Amino acid sequence: MKEDKRQNIERKIQELLNELTLAQKLSLNDVGQFGYHLAFIRDMPEGKTAIVTLDESIISIAEDGEVDHDPDIKLRD
Repeated sequence: MKEDKRQNIERKIQELLNELTLAQKLSLNDVGQFGYHLAFIRDMPEGKTAIVTLDESIISIAEDGEVDHDPDIKLRD
């Protein structure tokens, strides 16, 4: 059962990663070296934005790979 759950989580992560642009993937790799993880992808008027978290810290990555270390994003509890 644990193996199925892990495979399901890995599949969902891969699906999210497939939605990212190459520039977003490169930026995610850069911030990932500091422990940040992709939380979700938000559809915005200007395109898909990757939301990346580490503990209480939130970073957004625009489609062109631009990293915003202080995005105006509120997470639900």
